[in-house]
Amino acid sequence: MINHRYAAGIAAGVLALALAVAPVQAQQQAPVRVPVSVLQRYVGEYDQNGTAIKVLLKGDTLFREVQGQRMVFQPISETLFRVGPMFTAEFVVDQEGGMTQVLSSGTLQFRLPRKGSRPAPPPALPVATVRVPRSVLERYVGTYEFLPGQMARTDLRAVVHLKGDTLIRSLQEDHVLTPISETLFRVGDTSLVTEFVVDEAGVTMVMGLGFQQLLARLTSKP
Repeated sequence: MINHRYAAGIAAGVLALALAVAPVQAQQQAPVRVPVSVLQRYVGEYDQNGTAIKVLLKGDTLFREVQGQRMVFQPISETLFRVGPMFTAEFVVDQEGGMTQVLSSGTLQFRLPRKGSRPAPPPALPVATVRVPRSVLERYVGTYEFLPGQMARTDLRAVVHLKGDTLIRSLQEDHVLTPISETLFRVGDTSLVTEFVVDEAGVTMVMGLGFQQLLARLTSKP
């Protein structure tokens, strides 16, 4: 199992690659406009497993700065922003006024507290009471390859296996997939979800929601 620091490094690397491909000046602005008074709440220094992530405001544009490199936060709503082609960042304020930046892709999620804040806990999710027949779970077992064109890497694979009656997904880390229905699963203790879609061509694993989705096709069984 790969530790969180290594996974965070992968995420930082993906963001750096996105920055190299799409410089700040060339990024299109999202149609949503967030008041400057709201954007000012998010400014500060955030900790990503020991790496300082600065959030800066220039005019009415919010930036993420890491080691001198900047990337625009493109607003989707007043709290949710697109960061490059693969990630979103959501700013979560707790009852004590602390701020956490939740950085997510379709497969990874990191909670970055602002300096002086405690990380906000993951949102409460309904405890799955669904029991999925083992015969259904066995359909999803195997090695998945990501569909071309979704990311720069072409060597990334996801492996799904059964441990007893529990589905486990191995993708940089091992995560238990907790059933919400026979096809929809919560990923570990995160707010991420994975859906398995079965059709005539086979099984597709859909990771994430909306534009964050990553699709991987089952290519081999154990």
